[in-house]
Amino acid sequence: MQSEAADDRRSLSAAIFGNRAAADVIRAIVDLTQAGNQGVTTRMIARHAGLGDSIVRPVMLRLQSAGTLATRPRDHGSRSALHYEVQPGDLWDALRRVTEALPG
Repeated sequence: MQSEAADDRRSLSAAIFGNRAAADVIRAIVDLTQAGNQGVTTRMIARHAGLGDSIVRPVMLRLQSAGTLATRPRDHGSRSALHYEVQPGDLWDALRRVTEALPG
């Protein structure tokens, strides 16, 4: 069963970002890139956040549209994993701080 803090965080995420999963996705990206700005995939984020790929992918695309994520060239053709990397800056820092301030 989902914890009360997680439910509160997801409700606030919906109010702030218009998407219940956005805060969890941003937190997962922060967790997975803290040691350096290595690339992350939708699958990596989904697994870390405990969400489905189909829930994570639209959030990743929105973050890319906002300029906070950029895609790397695919290593092995169009069917290989698509890696995203954080675009450091004030906007990414603000998103990180907002999600860190949310419960849970």
